[in-house]
Amino acid sequence: MEGARIISPADAFVLFGELARMDREHLWSACINRRGRVLTMRRGEPGEAHAVGMPIAELLRDAVMRGAWGLIVAHNHPGGGDAPSPQDIRATRKLAEGAQALGLRLLDHVVVAGGEWASFRLLGLL
Repeated sequence: MEGARIISPADAFVLFGELARMDREHLWSACINRRGRVLTMRRGEPGEAHAVGMPIAELLRDAVMRGAWGLIVAHNHPGGGDAPSPQDIRATRKLAEGAQALGLRLLDHVVVAGGEWASFRLLGLL
């Protein structure tokens, strides 16, 4: 969905909505320009049934190389429940700190669980 405009967490859910149908955890990301347009999307390799790693260095490198202004990440919880886990929160904070150090913004982290979703931004975690 390159070129799509993301102006709200609901837009991010639509962008990453395909994650709802996955039976293993996946972490995807989108590089965003200043106008909220998707420059590129990255679909990471699947993780375990209930866990996926966050390759912080790779995500940040991709964003810098694409000339992104910001970054949105999303992952799914195939077992249900859209609440971020403590591990999700720790990894997201590290990603946000790394992004800030490089002059980027982590705009949101969306957790998709079936038709439900949670936004770190709306939850006050970013």
